[in-house]
Amino acid sequence: MKSFHNILAISYRKITFVEKLMQFPCSDALSYAHLAEGRVDAVIQCSNKIWDIHPVMPIIEAAGGVISTWNNKDAVLAGNILVSANQSIHNKLLKLLRPALK
Repeated sequence: MKSFHNILAISYRKITFVEKLMQFPCSDALSYAHLAEGRVDAVIQCSNKIWDIHPVMPIIEAAGGVISTWNNKDAVLAGNILVSANQSIHNKLLKLLRPALK
């Protein structure tokens, strides 16, 4: 029988592992700021409104990022948005997102 202390230690290790996987919370502005800072390579979000994406578009572009919808249309109308650190990453993610568009 495992002691209460051992169970807590195991649970703590599992929680720590999950926290490492989710270092960057999914918050519109914060996610885009992390990309502009170079902390993440991509942000994939659903159902953005124009007020979610318009304020950050100049920041992302000035940082060298690429912004489009999941079907590679202009993000100015918002919707499902893909933001990537560079064109190479963007192209790879667009390819991965194709099945979600069907």
